[in-house]
Amino acid sequence: MTKEDKEKILGKKATPDFYYRLDDYKYSTIPKDRILTGIYDLDYDLKGFEMGCITLWTGFTNAGKTTVMTMLAKKTIDQGERIFFFNGEQTKEDFKNNLYIQCVENKYLIKKQYKNSCVEDTFVMPEKAIELEKTYGNKIYVYNNEINKDINTLLYAMEELRRTQKIRVFFLDNFMQIETTKENIYQEQAEIMEKLRTFAVNNKVHVHLVAHPRKTERFQVRLSLYDIAGSSNMVNKAYNIISIIRLDNIKKDNKELKKLQEDLMIEGYDIQKVDSVLDILKTKGNRCGVVGLTYLNDKKTYVPAEKMTEEEKEKMKHKKQDNDGQEELPW
Repeated sequence: MTKEDKEKILGKKATPDFYYRLDDYKYSTIPKDRILTGIYDLDYDLKGFEMGCITLWTGFTNAGKTTVMTMLAKKTIDQGERIFFFNGEQTKEDFKNNLYIQCVENKYLIKKQYKNSCVEDTFVMPEKAIELEKTYGNKIYVYNNEINKDINTLLYAMEELRRTQKIRVFFLDNFMQIETTKENIYQEQAEIMEKLRTFAVNNKVHVHLVAHPRKTERFQVRLSLYDIAGSSNMVNKAYNIISIIRLDNIKKDNKELKKLQEDLMIEGYDIQKVDSVLDILKTKGNRCGVVGLTYLNDKKTYVPAEKMTEEEKEKMKHKKQDNDGQEELPW
């Protein structure tokens, strides 16, 4: 009996079948649709950002989470996508300026001094900003923070843009800025996460979600899945979980830093040439691991850190062997 026959007999739309037989649907060899970052190690480890998933980003205060989100927004648009951006803490003006700074070469940047002080702000030259407006103006939609920031209003805006503007990539920075009303905050956070996951899966879109960590030990360097603030449901529902570690915030005599140095060395990075680390805590892609980044101060963005040559790896290996058993880091 066909679906149409069922509907005629029932006098209403037929309910979905409860199961499929394996030969009811075809075997597909078409690769999944995804967004790439251009950072080779990250793309390999995660297999890109697949549609129908949530990627959860975390890190200590001032680790660079918003900078990474802005960088990924640019990378996504460069691949022909339009995006939605929810800035819970950043103004729409700051977001626009930070994005534009990342999009141009240093020669198009200007610095303006604040009164007669030592304080300077960086901007893009006006003529270049006009060009960027034409390139990005109709490709980015920023949530209006003057209206309610509850999950239902947020999802209504996301669904409207998905439907009318064909947007498939959504950035939510950050989870804690989504308003809650119930006494049991963890139950409500679980419900919010379930709604976001349902939205991503049902509509085959990707959601980048920033979440803060819980209060941790004072000198802790790396986060674990258990350190992410909020309901444990957040961790369970996320497809990827990535922690951002900013190295210049860490004291050089921290013992945890030695283990991070070793993990970076295994991946081919010299910690002295790395400014920040993407620590992949969970993925359904290829593997968990660490990815080194270099920060470009003028452009306020990250690029892949330079890998060691084979000769440098050998020198680093011997240096490590000579320093085994010492408390201090070899550098």
